[in-house]
Amino acid sequence: MTARRALSIAAAVFGLAAAGADPALASACNRVTVAHIRMTEGQTCWTYRGQATTFVGDFSHGQRISAEMTGEAADYDPRTGKVSTSWRPRDPNVEGPGGFYDGDAEAPGALTFVAPANGTYRFSFSPCAMWGAPGVVRICAK
Repeated sequence: MTARRALSIAAAVFGLAAAGADPALASACNRVTVAHIRMTEGQTCWTYRGQATTFVGDFSHGQRISAEMTGEAADYDPRTGKVSTSWRPRDPNVEGPGGFYDGDAEAPGALTFVAPANGTYRFSFSPCAMWGAPGVVRICAK
């Protein structure tokens, strides 16, 4: 088989695989959906269930903050042409005041840091292929 023929076959297989993928999943990396973190007086943890991709809230300097994220992931099997879903950890990251960024997870689906300043923090996750799928997010601050 020539290299050109092999490339054509690979392109055709990829095209069929992409055609069978759920369009919502294929375009999910473009859609940012924000959920606002709102904790009441005395509450230390906030839990969200849904399809949001970004979680925004205000925190204070010195607070120890933890974020745990899991969500539904889809896997395409090119042999069967079927998509299967399962729940997996998401890789959380956070941006904050003064250019602060942390995405160094201690464990799958878990991130812990001390807030370097008062202000608004934006949590998100990767892979973006999981954006738009159901998930659970728990953010705690002490």
